[in-house]
Amino acid sequence: MAVRESGLVAAIQKEIRKQYPDAWLFKVVGNPYQETGVPDLLVCVNGLLIGIEVKFPYPNETVEHALSRATPQQQVQIMRINRAGGMAGVVASVEAALELIERGLKHRREESDGTQHHPA
Repeated sequence: MAVRESGLVAAIQKEIRKQYPDAWLFKVVGNPYQETGVPDLLVCVNGLLIGIEVKFPYPNETVEHALSRATPQQQVQIMRINRAGGMAGVVASVEAALELIERGLKHRREESDGTQHHPA
């Protein structure tokens, strides 16, 4: 069990590498020369860019509260990735990170199959 955010990020990286061995995975390390709010992990799976912002739930903190700690800058970057056709979100567990990837891949498949419902 991860005991802090860096441990949770490492556990997510390990599981992504196991589940998606051909994926490109990049751990973002913030510095003064980059845009603020870039998600902790950038992953490319089957041509889909996925941004994963990780929030470790503190003891006695609900998952919902942990997820709400995403900063306005992080929320803007997530929105920009989603708007550009990628998939991005905030997660608080390994399972949620894998679900985010699967949701993105499912959406991509539906788009390419033409099975996605569009308003008339």
